[in-house]
Amino acid sequence: MQCQESSIVYDELRGELICTDTGEILEERMIDLRPEWRAYTHEEFAERARVGSQLTNKVHDLGLSTVIDAGSHDGRVLNSLQSKLRISNNKQRRLVKALSLMNNVIGLLGLPKSINETSGLIIRKLSSKGIIKDKNLNAFVAASIIIACNYQRIPIDKDQVLKLCEVTRHDLWKAMLKMTRDSGEYIAIKVPEPNIYIENLRTKLSLPPEVSTLASKIIGMAKANGVTSGKGPLGLAAAALYIASVVLDHKRTQKEIAEGSNITEVTVRNRYRDIVDNIYIVIDL
Repeated sequence: MQCQESSIVYDELRGELICTDTGEILEERMIDLRPEWRAYTHEEFAERARVGSQLTNKVHDLGLSTVIDAGSHDGRVLNSLQSKLRISNNKQRRLVKALSLMNNVIGLLGLPKSINETSGLIIRKLSSKGIIKDKNLNAFVAASIIIACNYQRIPIDKDQVLKLCEVTRHDLWKAMLKMTRDSGEYIAIKVPEPNIYIENLRTKLSLPPEVSTLASKIIGMAKANGVTSGKGPLGLAAAALYIASVVLDHKRTQKEIAEGSNITEVTVRNRYRDIVDNIYIVIDL
């Protein structure tokens, strides 16, 4: 009698394949190659698997290098030799420098680890195309961090990034232009949504949650009417928050809004005028 596949079970205790219909042992003394631990998520599997650390874009060799104890003379010699082998040319040296700066800036800004991975991947792509040079390295690092934050909808102060990377807005603009024009990769310069700045601004200005809720609705109406096209997202967020604070009687002055947003009062005033001139806000008294 031929055993059906559905009736064959594996006895983990004895290492045997048994047919439940006939009781026949089909195979014995089998070695269980499965891990002795369980993982219910990808993160748990990555942490428990004993095959080395996860691959990461934060370092130039993806984290595949071996850490050698430099406590002895032989260890120091091997460590020095490995360092020379890991960075064998100028291209790799620039990549190491760029990733090091990227990690430092992201750490100082307190951004999540996912930004390291995304911006590290962008820098790696640019390096593989030979676009990153010593003279524009800092600008590309700043651009990669800002793009990564925009993709993940994380609010970022561009001026802080530029200050830490020691580059100007013009340098940033040239780097982003070169990324889209010469990289050979589809690295889209995604414009952030104004909504991602609202909650952060509300917290800075000590406004209640309902203000940010109304501000988000105002941004939605403005977007539906084409008001947000070509306008800076931070200025739109500040203007919407100003309007919401007035409507809900938690008013903050345009000067306070501008200082909290790190933009000028003129920008807040212009974006405010753009919104109120193009959408209707009905207030029930």
